[in-house]
Amino acid sequence: MSPSRLLAVVLLAALWGPGALAAAPPSRRPRVDREAMREAMDAAATDEGAFSSSASYSHYLRSRLLHHAGDHRGSVDALRLALATDDGHPLLLTRLAEEYARLGDLDKAERELRRAVERAPAYYPAHVLLGRVLLESGRFTRARLHLRRAMSLKPREPEAYLVLAQLYLESGSPAEAVKVVESLARALPGEASGYRRLGLALAERGDTHRAERLLTEAASRDPGDVEVLGTLAKLYEETGRPARSEETLARALEHEPDSQEVLLAAGRSALKAGSVVRARAYFDRLLSLSGEPETAVRVAFSYLAEREHTAAVEVLESARAASGDEPRLAYYAGLVHERMRRFADAAEAFAGVPESADVFADARVRRARCLSLAGQHPRALALLRDALQQAPSDLEIRAQYARALERGGAPARAESVLKEGLAQGPSASLYDALAGTLQRQKRGAEALSLLREAVARAPKDQALLYVQGAAFERQGDVAGAQARMRAVLEVEPDHAAALNFLGYLLAQTGRDLDEAERLVLRALELRPDTGAFLDSLGWVYFRRGDYPRAVEALERASSLSPDEPVILEHLGDAYQRAARSADAAGAWRRALEVLSLDPESAEPPGQREALERKLKALSMGAAGR
Repeated sequence: MSPSRLLAVVLLAALWGPGALAAAPPSRRPRVDREAMREAMDAAATDEGAFSSSASYSHYLRSRLLHHAGDHRGSVDALRLALATDDGHPLLLTRLAEEYARLGDLDKAERELRRAVERAPAYYPAHVLLGRVLLESGRFTRARLHLRRAMSLKPREPEAYLVLAQLYLESGSPAEAVKVVESLARALPGEASGYRRLGLALAERGDTHRAERLLTEAASRDPGDVEVLGTLAKLYEETGRPARSEETLARALEHEPDSQEVLLAAGRSALKAGSVVRARAYFDRLLSLSGEPETAVRVAFSYLAEREHTAAVEVLESARAASGDEPRLAYYAGLVHERMRRFADAAEAFAGVPESADVFADARVRRARCLSLAGQHPRALALLRDALQQAPSDLEIRAQYARALERGGAPARAESVLKEGLAQGPSASLYDALAGTLQRQKRGAEALSLLREAVARAPKDQALLYVQGAAFERQGDVAGAQARMRAVLEVEPDHAAALNFLGYLLAQTGRDLDEAERLVLRALELRPDTGAFLDSLGWVYFRRGDYPRAVEALERASSLSPDEPVILEHLGDAYQRAARSADAAGAWRRALEVLSLDPESAEPPGQREALERKLKALSMGAAGR
C-alpha cells in the first residue's frame, strides 16, 4: 500500500464509528472449519479418553483444575492417584511429566515420559514433550530423535516441527532450523506458524537476512499478522529502507487501524522517509487515541530524533494545554528543551513540576543544571544548596552542585564540596567529578595521583578502575587508559561501557581493529541500540577504510543520539571519505550548532576549532574544483 493510500486509511478510521459499515448478508451455509475437523478426527483416533475407571478419570479432572489454578504440586498428587488405578496410561504419564517439568524437575519428567513411550510407542504428545525436556537439558541429539519420531507419527501437526526448529536455532544451526520450517510448510500448505516463530526469533538475534525472508513468507500466508508486519517494518528501517517500512506498517494498519504502537512506528518511518506531512497524520491519529502524557512524549522524541524540533515542542505544549496541571508533561517538556540545549526554556518547564509530584526531585536538579548552563548561577546554586541540605547523601546532587560552583567561578569551593562527600564514604562518581574538576584546572597529574591512591585502596572496584581509565585518556595516556579498561574487564568481563571504551581506544590507534570490532560488538549485544556504542563501531569501520559500513553505523548512531557533537563529527568524516561532501558539511555544521549552545559537550575541548578547520578545508576544496 502506498503511503498516500495509508493516509486515507488512517483518516477514515478516525471517522468510522460503530455501525458505519453495512451488515453483511447472512451466509447460505455455515463456514466449514477444516482445521477443527482435522483436530477432531485426530483426537478421535487416539485412546486418550479411555480410562480404566471413573475414579481414575475423576482424579485426572481434578489434576487439570489444579493445573489451571497454578497448583502444579497438587496436580502431581492427583495424577499419581489416577495412575494408581490406571498404571501406564500414556496421557496420565505425559501430564505427570508436564507437571514435573513446570516444577523444574526435568529428571522426573524424563522418567515418566520414557515410561509413556515404552508403553505407547506411537503416542505423539509424549515424544514431543520428551523432545522439549531433552532440549531443556541440553541433550540435542536425543531430543532430535524423539521430535523426528513425532513428526513421522503426525506429519501434519506443527508442534514437533516448531520444537525441532527451536532446537537447531539454540544449537547454532539456523540453516537447519529453516529447513525444518520449510518441511512444515510442505506438510501443511498455507501454515504460517513455522515461518512466523522462526522469523521472529531470528530477528531478535540480529539475523536480518534470514528473518526478513521468513517473515515475508509468514506475512504472505497470514496477511493480518500485525506482529510479523511490525517486525518486518523494523528490519526494513534498520537496513535503511524507511519507505518500505512505512508501506509494511500501512498493511498492518489496515487490520488494526487503532494500534498505537503501529501508528507510532509508521510516523517514525515517515519521518525517516522524509515526509513530515505523513508523519504528522499518523501522530495526530495516535494522539487522538491516547491522552497519556507518555504518548505525547514518545511522539515529541520521535520528532526530535529527526531534528524536527519545532514539531516536538508543539506536541508537548498542546498536551500541556489540554491536560492542565499534569506534572509529568511539564517534566517531559523540560526534557525535550534540555535535549535541544534550550536551557532557559528547559528550566522554565521544570519549574512547573510541583513538589507533590513523584518526579519533583529529579526536576529540581535538572532545573538547577539548566539554569547553571544558561548562566543563571545564583538561582542554580540556591536550588542545589537546598536540595543538598535535604539529601546530603545524594551523590548526584553533590556532583551537580560542585559543577555549578565551578561554572559560577568558584572551583576551589567545588573541590571542597566533592572532598566533603568523599570524606563521608568512597564513591566512584564523586572521584570522577573531582578528577574532572582538577583536569579542567589543568591539574591532570594531581587527578591521576588521587585516583591511583583510591584504586590502591580498592583494586577490584570496577567503577573506580573505569574512572581511572577515563582520566588517563583525558590526559592523553592511551596505553594507561587501555590497561585500566582491561583491568575492568578482568573483574567484570561483560562491563559494556569498558568493552566499548577499549574498542574505541584501539580504533583510535588504528591497531588491533579486529579486536576493537569484537569488543564493540559485544558491548552492543549487552546494550543494543546505544548511540555511543554504534559510534565506536562506525569508527572501527572508518579506521579500517570501510566507509560505506562506517556511514551506515554512524547514521544509526546519529538517529539514536541526534545531537551528540562527537557522533556528528564522525559521521561528517565518514561522509567526506565516501565522497558525500554536502552531507559531510551538513553533519559538521550541526555539530557546531550544538557546540554553540552547549560548549561543555565538546570532546575533546578543541573540537569546535577542529570542525571549523574541516569545513574551511572542504569549502576550499570545492572552490578549487
